[in-house]
Amino acid sequence: MPEAGVADTQVFAPSVTSDGKRLAVLFSGQGGQQPETLQRLKAEAEGELASVLAATIPELWQESSDSSLQIYRNRLAQPLIFGYQMTLWRQLQPLLPRPVAVAGYSLGEMAACCAAGAFPASAGVPLCALRADLMDSAFPAASGLLAIIGLKRQQADAIAAGHGLALAIVNGQRHFVLGGAQSALAAAQRQALAQGAERTVVLPVATPAHTPLLAAASGAFHSALAPWDQPGRLAFPVLSAIDGRAAQQRPAALAALARQISTPLDWAACLANLVEMQPDRVLEIGPGNALCRLLEEVAPGIAARATGDFRSAEGIRRWLH
Repeated sequence: MPEAGVADTQVFAPSVTSDGKRLAVLFSGQGGQQPETLQRLKAEAEGELASVLAATIPELWQESSDSSLQIYRNRLAQPLIFGYQMTLWRQLQPLLPRPVAVAGYSLGEMAACCAAGAFPASAGVPLCALRADLMDSAFPAASGLLAIIGLKRQQADAIAAGHGLALAIVNGQRHFVLGGAQSALAAAQRQALAQGAERTVVLPVATPAHTPLLAAASGAFHSALAPWDQPGRLAFPVLSAIDGRAAQQRPAALAALARQISTPLDWAACLANLVEMQPDRVLEIGPGNALCRLLEEVAPGIAARATGDFRSAEGIRRWLH
């Protein structure tokens, strides 16, 4: 059993940049990964993290494997994205001021908790694989998530209720994600467009994440986190994607991490709480830049960039300082 609460060494630049700027960090969820994500991870992951990744996702790590479609399989995508984010985090950490807070969108909350010291990255890789297995087995029927943009909350709720779906994520006042069976999602998509939705997108996710359908997965995953569920202060607050509540202690962060598997996410509330912490810079550790775009909708005055916007860690350092 790993030593309770031991995570990777935290090394930071001063708590603010040289000109007094405050930083917050966001970790993206699934959907933005590309073949280049895997290629960069295989080239840059080091030490124990690289070894654990090779053992956990050999289907992707073997040079001869055709990974173009496999990177979207839940069981492979979750440890892949987590490993990618923690590799970038390790590279950037010595260059960054200590964040005023971190948050992660869905799977990204695994990286947020790890970055804050809730558990080591080498443990996070198999935990992500287990998280995916538990989610897939909790609701084995063909299912997924549907994003609806441009309708009001009551319309989204009515569509969900009418098709036996559940509200999974609130991204904004007119941006919602529903979860449930694929056949019901297709019918809901047609109804949303008929009611004037600006856009609907079936997300590349095969489970009804963040809905009560995955309640069994939440309980089992919380049990799996038990070796690290010990008293201890985090390196910086982790904002829960469920409601934006800030966890300062490891047990609170891990409890929220397990709950969010089967609890709707209010990412809009999470961003609102982040804005109240008055960061001057927000860095999204991808893949992708979807969280920057969502933040810009509610707080255009905060400078927000994603790691993919830069060619090097040095470019990020110059932007921050």
